Amino acid sequence: MLKLLKNLGKREIILVLVSLILIITQVWLDLKLPDYMAKITTLVQTEGSEIQEILLNGAYMLGCALGSLLAAIVTGYLASHVSSNFSKNVRSKLFRKVEDLAMQEVKSFSTSSLITRTTNDITQLEMLLAMGLQLLIKSPITAIWAITKILNKSWQWSTITAVAVIILLSVIGILIAIVMPRFKRVQKLIDKVNGVTRENLTGIRVVRAFNAEKYQEEKFEEVNTALTNQQLFNQKCFAVLQPVMYLVMYFLTLAIYYVGAHIINEAIGLDKLSLFGDMVVFSSYAMQIIMSFLMLAMVFMMLPRADVSAKRINEVLDTEITIKDGNIKEINTGETGTVEFRDVSFKYPDADEYLLKDISFKVNQGETIAFIGSTGSGKSTLINLVPRFYDVTEGEVLVDGVNVKEYTQEFLRNKLRLCTTKSSYV
Repeated sequence: MLKLLKNLGKREIILVLVSLILIITQVWLDLKLPDYMAKITTLVQTEGSEIQEILLNGAYMLGCALGSLLAAIVTGYLASHVSSNFSKNVRSKLFRKVEDLAMQEVKSFSTSSLITRTTNDITQLEMLLAMGLQLLIKSPITAIWAITKILNKSWQWSTITAVAVIILLSVIGILIAIVMPRFKRVQKLIDKVNGVTRENLTGIRVVRAFNAEKYQEEKFEEVNTALTNQQLFNQKCFAVLQPVMYLVMYFLTLAIYYVGAHIINEAIGLDKLSLFGDMVVFSSYAMQIIMSFLMLAMVFMMLPRADVSAKRINEVLDTEITIKDGNIKEINTGETGTVEFRDVSFKYPDADEYLLKDISFKVNQGETIAFIGSTGSGKSTLINLVPRFYDVTEGEVLVDGVNVKEYTQEFLRNKLRLCTTKSSYV
């Protein structure tokens, strides 16, 4: 996945750094709120406190909340901009790569899979980047910062918070272990749905001619149901997280106040007021810590599926192009509109036997040649050798007296397009 992040431009990297500064500002403002709340709590319970001082601290709280909201809005906008540009760059790069693939490489992936990789898989990465840029940076900073603020408050409260975090992380770990292996299957099922849909649309005339609508509906229903059931299982597993999260948060708050009540009850004099303020602050910071780990867990839940998508995209981008361009972009050989096969033999890369063997002929401009044979005898394959959809296994194919491998593919296909306006090959 890190390999794909190279597609971020300099402008996007600058925006990421700006987002980082805004996130740190947002965290600082969020963590200032409990401090002001503790001051207000102390002032309310202290005799002789002035209402203006209470209102001033309230105004500070409101300012922190508004500042945090503004920083969050700007960060969200920048994250969306960065992730959208990232997906655009990756999608363009992937599309150009697919256009350069030979027919045998396209078949090895399948057309439906390439469609999924260009759309759904890139969307998974875009979602992770948009969410991760905000949560993956904010959550650790918030958690560490909040922990440093509560370390010296009370070992009892710290222990309770640590137990709550461990329980929450254990549940998240179990869920990820159950669901993670199924994400790869989800993407393959999406490939199948796309494949069946594409097959039905491209062959719609044949389907109607043979009255095969019911057969196609059942075929689609099978793969669609498999995808639905898999997604339902994943979502049901993730649905467990929310009630567990609320359960942990409420029990944590209850435990902090329960233990705090005993600690305050045993305190003497003014220590009771100080401990009460510490308890309120600790409770707020504990919620911040729990929420931070929860947000981090949400990113890690998205990470397995995005990781699968990234590997699928890299499989295409890392595929070696088997049909290499020649060097000839313009040449005058004295021949125009000629196509010649010299001892051409061809077999598909995954085949053991030759489909075409020792084919030799020459067609001049204006001539017509017919290839006659049963289905699968190699008529279309022979024609596909001329524009280099496949390369010959043995022998040579010449256009205007020059081996097609010596032309650039663009120049060769432009030449063939011009030639077909003057002669016909059936």
